[in-house]
Amino acid sequence: METAALAGPTLSASETLSEMRRRGYSLSPVTRVEVTSHKVGPQAITYADKLSVKGSEAPPDDLRRAMKTHKTELLAAACVMDPPVGWLVVLVRRYLEGSASPAMLAANVAGFLGLHPGHEGPGLEPIIEEALR
Repeated sequence: METAALAGPTLSASETLSEMRRRGYSLSPVTRVEVTSHKVGPQAITYADKLSVKGSEAPPDDLRRAMKTHKTELLAAACVMDPPVGWLVVLVRRYLEGSASPAMLAANVAGFLGLHPGHEGPGLEPIIEEALR
């Protein structure tokens, strides 16, 4: 019998987030700062780097597998549920007020994750919308 068959079906990113919330886990992004030297001086850019998950107990194996599978989406969700930088707080507020589109928020979150906003941003829209419900 194959290992994949023993592992069982993997939850979707949205199902994983819902299950984590149901079980009382909190998600938050951990950031890193990259400094690049330029002619006019150094430029510091902050990125979301890792996902911090806290709960009263370790996640069960199936949830842990799903979290690993959907690490990027869950990090994007954490970034809008607990924005670690001021500009993201403003964008999330604008989204919630209806003055910023899901596509615009997702593109900015993608860039914050170090991804291409135009290519990977659209794929983050569903989990961002789920996270902010």
